[in-house]
Amino acid sequence: TGEVPAPVGETLMQMERRGNPWGLPSEDRAPWASDMGVRVLQPGEETDILLFIGCAYGYDSRSQEAGRALCELLQHADVDFAILGAAEGCCGETARRLGHEYVFQVMVEENHAAFEGVRFKRIATACAHCFNTLKNEYPHFGPELNVLHHTELIAELIADGAINPQALERGSKYTYHDSCYLGRYNQLYTEPRTSLESISGLQLEEMKLQKEEGFCCGAGGGHMWMEIDPNTRINHRRIQQALDETEAEHLVTACPYCLIMFEDGIKDKGLNEKLDAKDIAEVFISTLEKKGEAS
Repeated sequence: TGEVPAPVGETLMQMERRGNPWGLPSEDRAPWASDMGVRVLQPGEETDILLFIGCAYGYDSRSQEAGRALCELLQHADVDFAILGAAEGCCGETARRLGHEYVFQVMVEENHAAFEGVRFKRIATACAHCFNTLKNEYPHFGPELNVLHHTELIAELIADGAINPQALERGSKYTYHDSCYLGRYNQLYTEPRTSLESISGLQLEEMKLQKEEGFCCGAGGGHMWMEIDPNTRINHRRIQQALDETEAEHLVTACPYCLIMFEDGIKDKGLNEKLDAKDIAEVFISTLEKKGEAS
């Protein structure tokens, strides 16, 4: 009893030493943001939307593509948004789920201090884990935050006419996966589906296990950082459900952990020709590119 699996111990050590579960230096965090000219909020400055990037968008190469897509979408919609840059720290969710409450609370205190140094109306994030943590767990340690997930923000921008998705090729088949922290924990089922259905030509096909009966991608509860038997990997089962129950060519999610798990599973199973994984922001970017070509 009390033994910590080696990968878990390594992850917690990286969080203590480097401040993030990827164990990468803070100066390497989200290089794409500066490339895109995303504003970094300085102490005392103000913005409408504070975009909390999170560690996956910051350090994971696949998730960085989704982060770039989201910022491109917000820039296209003329959203007044900014990031904290080097002042943003890991939300600490991984430490708490893996049992290191002290590291989690230290990270909460550091982020609260960063939030108090700037002014913003709402804070938005694309990571379902950051979203649940900032919305439901941070208020126990400081002021309550007005937290949005990027699926809520995208739905709002579509409703306001700031995003006008152009038609995709008729019969483009997609299926949407409910992240546990968006679905069962926060009941965010409608916004992503309504947004996707606003795209003409997009055919949304549901898997049997969806919404309240959703099926985990396999990364939850700290399992993102554990070694799992290849024969029992949850991400492989979820991908197989998408193939068996729909004719979708695109598996859409709204959480970087899910995206990473599905990318890995699709490669492991040699299914790249049949299925790809996309963040919801990437789906909308494909409609904006089409719009640009038509103009």
